[in-house]
Amino acid sequence: MRVLVTGARMWYALNSIRLLARQGHEVFAADSGKVSGGLYSRYLKGKFIYPPVSEKSDEFIECLLKKIEELKIDVLFPTFEEGFVISRFIYRFEGRVRVIVPRHDHIQVLHDKWTMTQLASFLSIPVPATMLLKDFDTARMNFPLIVKPRDQRSAEGIVKVQTLSQLKKLSATLDGAKTLVQEWKTPHQICTTGLAFNGKLKGNVIYHNIREYPESGGVGTCRVSMKCEKVESYVSRIVEALGYSGFISMDFLYDRNEDEYYLVDVNPRMSPGLLVAHTSGIDFVRGYMDMVDGGDIKSFGGIVPGRGTYTTAMEIGWYFSTLFKGKFRNLKGFFKSRKGLKDDTWDIRDPIPFFIVLFAMAYTAVFGPFMGGQTKGFSLGATYDSEKFSVEKAESEKNREVG
Repeated sequence: MRVLVTGARMWYALNSIRLLARQGHEVFAADSGKVSGGLYSRYLKGKFIYPPVSEKSDEFIECLLKKIEELKIDVLFPTFEEGFVISRFIYRFEGRVRVIVPRHDHIQVLHDKWTMTQLASFLSIPVPATMLLKDFDTARMNFPLIVKPRDQRSAEGIVKVQTLSQLKKLSATLDGAKTLVQEWKTPHQICTTGLAFNGKLKGNVIYHNIREYPESGGVGTCRVSMKCEKVESYVSRIVEALGYSGFISMDFLYDRNEDEYYLVDVNPRMSPGLLVAHTSGIDFVRGYMDMVDGGDIKSFGGIVPGRGTYTTAMEIGWYFSTLFKGKFRNLKGFFKSRKGLKDDTWDIRDPIPFFIVLFAMAYTAVFGPFMGGQTKGFSLGATYDSEKFSVEKAESEKNREVG
């Protein structure tokens, strides 16, 4: 099949490109940024640049549809938040290409940290005590607290506050209706990546981050798979309640004192767990291709725990950040912890993308703070604007276009 992978800057998009090509598919890739690792893979049959996915959504969709027709694409394979915009306009892709993305209303609920928290609470899934900043009540929550945007991603915009005076000072700069205040939990992060169809979780990998960058609680740089029936049940509970289809990723914080896992984030898309799953015995790429080809698929088998991946570019960032802060004790066992794990960007058969990803991450590490934050700099032009794409607006525009 001829497959178009979008969101090519993400290293798990690069993983998808390589796996698809080795499974015999003709692979094409696209992104809004030229410095995107996946665009430089030797396995590609073609590539192109599309407009920013939210800022110029109409042009983005038109570009995709045009290229799908020109390149005779059979399957569309979204990997990042461009999939949210594709979902918003899914009726324009029907009959033209095969693609599975979550329903747009499901994306709206899960991408918003406030509505996601409310859904989880309704389903009896543990979440840290949470409220909107505008409704904050000192009698209901104890310091320290976490303050974060409702549409926060990749640990961007998270601030830990220790006192009421700090919170008041910070609040003066924020929109209380768009900001959450949440109980602080020690950042021992457990993550998941799964694939679902019509409310059934077909496969799921659970992994813990050995390291994160920033080290205070950010994106995992080194990850190892594990088994946890409790977390598995929480993921299934959300999938079943929504009748969800597509990739789904979740972040939990493990409280050792309570022996409980608290849900703090849900991403209705693929995540770095894609290759963790593959090394642990679950091929989500093949599963997705089977799903778009024939609908429902059999559930995957169990994983082999203790397998995992690391992302060299982010590992370098973690290492030198830790070194410069003088936290030498944290460096102990750094190289030993990577033994037996797979680098999810380096491949001797396809080396150039590694250096592109390394450059892109190094660039945003240096200049990211001037672009609104490191991860925000890396994802410029690739993210979803939840306010722009409200469910009501989507429905009204669809009716107008059909009429």
